Amino acid sequence: MPRIDTAKVIRRLAACLLGLGLAGAAAAATPAYVSIDHVEFFVSDIERSLTFYTRLFGNEVWKHRQVDRHYLLLGDSYIALEQREEASVDHICFGILNFDIAAVHQWLDSQSLKWQDYPSGRDLRVDDSDGTRVQLAQQPTWDTLAQGSVVATPRANTDDPLFHPLALDEVYITVRNLEVDSLHYARLLGETGRLQAGSLWFDIGSARLRLSQSPVGQQPGVNYFSVLVSNIDLEMAADAVFKAGGIIENILPNGFSFWDPDGMRVEIHVANQF
Repeated sequence: MPRIDTAKVIRRLAACLLGLGLAGAAAAATPAYVSIDHVEFFVSDIERSLTFYTRLFGNEVWKHRQVDRHYLLLGDSYIALEQREEASVDHICFGILNFDIAAVHQWLDSQSLKWQDYPSGRDLRVDDSDGTRVQLAQQPTWDTLAQGSVVATPRANTDDPLFHPLALDEVYITVRNLEVDSLHYARLLGETGRLQAGSLWFDIGSARLRLSQSPVGQQPGVNYFSVLVSNIDLEMAADAVFKAGGIIENILPNGFSFWDPDGMRVEIHVANQF
């Protein structure tokens, strides 16, 4: 696969967006993206995963009343877990302030993006060229779930959680065709993004979307999500994650990365250290 000139992609992207009207007056209002609301993923052993993640982030676990889906609150965000034979990410969700589904339809149509409403009629999905699914919904979606769809199922952990989670603050997506999907996400988000460390970065309120070309031999999709936490001792926290069942990948100046028991890559970011 030829080397991707990301800076060249940025220049082409800006030119395309000018033609679409994103750099000037748009035909429809850009949605007010404010957060990465949640990430939903499949795990191979739900009890093992719940034990692991509650050890990290606390015992505030909820279960859906109609399906075998579990939720773990992360400050202003959450993760949702379901058991399947093969672990994978189902979707990520971008929260929108004052979500109006008709207005979002109009925005997506103006950017020539395909969308599909969920059966509830309250939210919708937009997939990139690799099938990575992004849900668009009213921020926070938890408010709707908490109105009777879920029941609290706290775990019996006696240890204090390793982290005090504040929010999901980053999602990293890799794509097979960076030129195609950089334009897709730029149209979706209404901005050209910025080039940093070989990746394109887009703001989702105070959170970020990172976008890169998939390495040869690696499946495209969600590479990792990150959780913003209060101040911690990085080396001690990484050691505790290892003892809880995670595999440490790397210690960073402002956090660290690890793989969970299913091989899902997760990053911990420390607030005020970016």
